[in-house]
Amino acid sequence: MICTVFRPKRTKNGHAEIARLYRGRYRLEGDTKITDVPLHTTDKRVAQQKLEEIVKNRQLESAGLLPPEAQRIAQQTPLLDHLKDYLADLSAMGRDPEYIYIVDKQIRKLLQECRWIGLPSVTSDSFLKWRSRQRGKAPKTLNDYLASLSGLLRWMERNERLEKNPLRLVQKVQTNGRQVRHRRAFTHEEMQRLLAIAGTRKVVYLAAVYTGLRRGELSKLLKTDLHLDAKQPFMNVRASTTKNHKQATIAVHPDLLPELRDLLASLPARETRVFADLLPTMDTFRADLKAAGIEFVDAQGRRADFHALRHTLATNLMLAGTSPRIAMEIMRHSDIKLTTKTYTDAGLLPLAETVINLPSLTKLAKPSEPDSQIDSQIDSQRLFRAGADLSGRVTDSTKEHYLELPSIEGDSHETSELVTTCPENEESCRARTRT
Repeated sequence: MICTVFRPKRTKNGHAEIARLYRGRYRLEGDTKITDVPLHTTDKRVAQQKLEEIVKNRQLESAGLLPPEAQRIAQQTPLLDHLKDYLADLSAMGRDPEYIYIVDKQIRKLLQECRWIGLPSVTSDSFLKWRSRQRGKAPKTLNDYLASLSGLLRWMERNERLEKNPLRLVQKVQTNGRQVRHRRAFTHEEMQRLLAIAGTRKVVYLAAVYTGLRRGELSKLLKTDLHLDAKQPFMNVRASTTKNHKQATIAVHPDLLPELRDLLASLPARETRVFADLLPTMDTFRADLKAAGIEFVDAQGRRADFHALRHTLATNLMLAGTSPRIAMEIMRHSDIKLTTKTYTDAGLLPLAETVINLPSLTKLAKPSEPDSQIDSQIDSQRLFRAGADLSGRVTDSTKEHYLELPSIEGDSHETSELVTTCPENEESCRARTRT
């Protein structure tokens, strides 16, 4: 093992110069190279003590008796400093500013209410106690808090600031049947009434119900994203504006096309956003619903807010008989259950009509009339016996009655059609076989 302190030397203008501060040099057993570390002192004895402490810690780390230095430093660093580094890294990776804002807000709230200052205070038990006190928060909101904090801890784990995420075994809150905000889809008649009174906001509602774009995605749609003069008009939704950070190409419905063209023609030349100031606030949307005679919350407690327009698209796709896999792509969902279960309004599906139209199991079908279609009434077993009997009677004198027809062009069968005829036999019967 090597363990020594020294002051670096160099030659400058033909003269040897010795550095003022000491450095340490060591190599432990099993190391393949020598490690050089600064000791930041001018006293040799202090330098030796520092180097011995460094070597001792490295030996303890190698034996698994001491965490790595990066983790020891992280343990002494305030959590707010780790959070700042994490948010800066999210920004450098191009994450959405709104997402970063929400993560920052949720984690700061946790740090304050759980009284977490440093990493040692972050435990699964303290988080579970905090979660049990949140009576007014929806299950999905609680899961969002867990996801935000877990994201920070996993980031620290990847960057060797943390040995193991203390919340890795904490389970999410069950959300099935416990949603606070239930949404429904608009019926066809409701959409017609809403569009009739919408005025300048008609194009916004049409865009939402035909494209499934969320409010935030609509607000970031630019004029350059629209390609209305293409053979099949479409809009290009940039990855930086979507919730899943994936680019999407959405076809423009014929009802929406003239509305978008009129809107673009009316926008000022300097305006780059398609829906500039047209997106309604919640109060404006409620006022439009009231004017159209639509309840914001129905008798079942389901809401008809702006996001319900996205539910309407999913439901209309199902009513149109769209394949669930295609509907999932149009909705830009990662899980087909979101499309078929969460976003499809089962109350608008033709359940009763479908059941009524099922085939009857108690009424017998009417038998076909005799001699109406002779070919369809031939018993297969009789045909087989007649063919077998005929093949046994064929002699050289009947070979001239065989006729081989060429196969029909385009038929999937490679063999030609063989028609065999036999003159009337002693019993005055005629048999014919087709293969």
